[in-house]
Amino acid sequence: MSVLADVLREARAGGTTAHIAARLGLDPGLAEAAIDHWVRLGVVARSGGTPGAAGPCGGCAPAVGSAAGCAGCVFAGR
Repeated sequence: MSVLADVLREARAGGTTAHIAARLGLDPGLAEAAIDHWVRLGVVARSGGTPGAAGPCGGCAPAVGSAAGCAGCVFAGR
């Protein structure tokens, strides 16, 4: 598989960008660039929200900002 496909697979499995980089042995910047690629294509989307209200993300209901609410978010912990 390609790096892009591997990153997408890991993202769909709920990995954060840092987790994806570590799991695949990638530079964190490369993992971030791969995620950005999928965002530009509309395959994944960054969570929207009001920064500061519940952290940088706010579009994950019902457990916004909790570990349970962010566990499947590829952008949690960025």
